[in-house]
Amino acid sequence: MDATDERFNAKTTVLIENVTHHVEEEEEEWFPKVRDALGRKQLQEIGERMIALRADAPRTPTAPKAIKKAIDAVTA
Repeated sequence: MDATDERFNAKTTVLIENVTHHVEEEEEEWFPKVRDALGRKQLQEIGERMIALRADAPRTPTAPKAIKKAIDAVTA
């Protein structure tokens, strides 16, 4: 869809509302539960592992690594 399409503003508004709702839900409901369940030390370890793996992570959903990981997840 092009930005000049008459539906562009409406669809963009809905998208923004959906993303905002999702972010609020994560921050207000999910994150507190995860913090309580895992604790500070385990969260820190997970964060360190994510930072270490970041350099090798796919950069786009169509990257060969991303496609392989998606296929592996579905067929596992």
